[in-house]
Parts: sequence; C-alpha cells; structure tokens
Amino acid sequence: MKIQKRENRRDRIKRKIKEEISKAYRHKRLIVGIISFLLVIAIYLFKDSSSITLRYSTFIGLVIAFYILDYLFDVRFHFKHYFFIIVIGVSGLMLSHLYFIHPQYDKIQHFILPIMLCSIFFFMVNKLKLALKWKITFTVLSIAGLLGIFEIGEYILDLLFNFRLQGVYLRDLTGLEKFNLLLNPLDDTMVDLSFGILGSSLYALYAWFKYSKYHRTR
Repeated sequence: MKIQKRENRRDRIKRKIKEEISKAYRHKRLIVGIISFLLVIAIYLFKDSSSITLRYSTFIGLVIAFYILDYLFDVRFHFKHYFFIIVIGVSGLMLSHLYFIHPQYDKIQHFILPIMLCSIFFFMVNKLKLALKWKITFTVLSIAGLLGIFEIGEYILDLLFNFRLQGVYLRDLTGLEKFNLLLNPLDDTMVDLSFGILGSSLYALYAWFKYSKYHRTR
C-alpha cells in the first residue's frame, strides 16, 4: 500500500513537471510568434528597402532557430537566454547601421555579446557529467571558436559583396556612400577577437566563483 502511494506521488510529480515544461514552451512560442509577427509587419511596411528585409528576416530566422533548438533537444532554456538572443539579434542585425556611426559600437558588442553566448552555452554544457573546470574551459574555447568562425564569415562576405564588415569605417558627412577607414581589417579582426576572449574569460571567472560555491555546498 505504501509502495503504491509512493508511485502515485511520483506520477503526480512527473505529470506536474511535464505540465510546467509544456506551459513554458507555450509561453516561449508566444514570445517568438509575437516578435516574428511584428517584424513581418515592419518588413511589409519597408518592403522597398532590401537592407531592412534582409536584416529583419535574418533576425526572425535566428529567434525561430533558437526556439527549435530548445524544443527539439529539450534544452529548457530560461527566458533570460531568449532575452540574450533577442539582444544579440537587435544589436547585431536591426541596429547594424550604428557600425558606421559610432566606431566603438562594434567593440562593445564583441565584449558583451560573448558573455551572453557563454551563458547560453554553459547552460547546455552544465548538464553534462564533467568537472566544473572542464565545463568552463569547454564553454570558453567553444565561444572563441565561434568568434573565429564569425570573423571568417565576415571575411568571405566582404570578399564577395564588399559589405565592409571587417575594418572600422565611419560614414562621411559629405555623402551616404562615402566611408573613412579608421582601423584596417586585420587590426580590427585581432581587436574583435581580443575583446571577445576577454568577455568570455570574464564570464568564466563569474561561473567559477558562482558554481564552485554551489558544488562545495552539495
């Protein structure tokens, strides 16, 4: 009788957990749906601008892809991780014109965004049965590799389409299509990677102090 009661209690707990997980995914779908709907409206309103169409469509794809990753692999990302992805998409895509207005904007991004990416990646890695030091090391090296792939992507796009993604350019006031080179592409790439690794290392210190304390208390 007692065994049956324990099993019933376990079943109720499991059912409640599944309901909470399902509810969380519904809320996430709602957030993704609202963002996508608003951006589709914006794309329609500015359909004559190929730049807005490309940037906003890419942002929609980024948010949807993140949700699909979360749902298919049952990662159970927190809402703060969705907020990080939205910040990354808004700052990197929707506000990309700021690259040519404020030269420091790109450097701030390369410092802050890797911290957010580390948070997302560490959340996944933390589920593995590894020592904390290896989880943190794997997270930092993975983000460093991702930064390198990103810089290679920028190089290829510049080579094919001359988007001026590498190098720091400032828009000339005498014309919209005129740009002044402030930092050459090679130096810009090295500075970007340095800021990215610095931000990732800062997160590594934060994670070490936070989770090592947690592991000691267990």
